[in-house]
Amino acid sequence: MDDLKAVMEKVLGEIAGELEAAGERLGVAHASLPVSPREDVMLAGEEEPDFSCRVRAAIECALRDHLEPLIASLRALTDKAGEA
Repeated sequence: MDDLKAVMEKVLGEIAGELEAAGERLGVAHASLPVSPREDVMLAGEEEPDFSCRVRAAIECALRDHLEPLIASLRALTDKAGEA
């Protein structure tokens, strides 16, 4: 069982690192997109969002709602795996 824990700790740690790298790439992509001068109106639903607004919002949601919690969960598992 100790071998399994060690292997999984390594694998999950590597995956978390890859996800962190993907998150950084998404952050760079997000930062490279222009902020529309009408973004506030678009986000309020009063105007159809343009491409940049849609992509920026999708990246923000993906990072905050999915990627960051997943990375945190994997890191918590690898930290606990090292203690058990």
